Amino acid sequence: MKEEILLNFMKYQAFGNDFVIIDGRKFPVKNPLEISKLICDRHFSIGCDDLLYLEDSFTADVKMRICEPDGSESSMCGNGVRCVGNYITEETGKNEIKVETAGGIKTVTKNEPDIYTVNMGLMQNIGNFIEPPSNKTIEERDFDLGKFYVVSPGEPHAVTLVKDVDSIDIKNAESVSKNRDIFPYGINVDFFEIHEGFIKLRTFERAIWGETLSCGTGAVSSAFIAHSKFNLPPELNVQTKGGILRVKITDEGILQTGEARFVFKGKIALRLDG
Repeated sequence: MKEEILLNFMKYQAFGNDFVIIDGRKFPVKNPLEISKLICDRHFSIGCDDLLYLEDSFTADVKMRICEPDGSESSMCGNGVRCVGNYITEETGKNEIKVETAGGIKTVTKNEPDIYTVNMGLMQNIGNFIEPPSNKTIEERDFDLGKFYVVSPGEPHAVTLVKDVDSIDIKNAESVSKNRDIFPYGINVDFFEIHEGFIKLRTFERAIWGETLSCGTGAVSSAFIAHSKFNLPPELNVQTKGGILRVKITDEGILQTGEARFVFKGKIALRLDG
């Protein structure tokens, strides 16, 4: 038997990486991961890269859960946390807020309207995102597509340097992203190209299983590898298909700056299995 519910939602985007936010503090739902499979569908629903479900937090201003189109849950989203920062700073009147995520507590600062900086923290140990589990911040793996550097700014990424990102067939990244023998939970795959003063980036995201117009954790991961392995400066512009993010690597954490914009809000009727 189908149960019909009416949900309030908001649509946000950051360089074309788009999100539906449901504020579960005001409009709680039983299973946001099941709802994400419906809401993320671009043909039969609102459509988005991820559903961001908000809950109360005992350690921050709000808790953000990243609910994927396939019904799984990711640990961190750089563009998404800036969008939540936009929503919560407007709600509270604060210029700086803290967001609890599965990848740690992130501080988001409003610089000007629609421009936000998030401190992503230091690069984390890769842990059980790789097999065998690793306590390193960088692991190297070779695949048919080349040498990849595996890192985790709270979300796992496999990063590789290419000569021309526009010429690659991004669909080939699926063979790395879905290699469960090495990456038990799947992995985001980043291809970057070096230019003077900036890098150009394309990302194939796990759980979406396709390319997105921009990926915040991908920008951080690629800038980190560009700096640590290829001697680029610690502050870089990262050009994605959707726009340019600014990444700054410091001893206190990796700072990521870029847009986060409200698009529209509304209500959606969903029919769920009872």
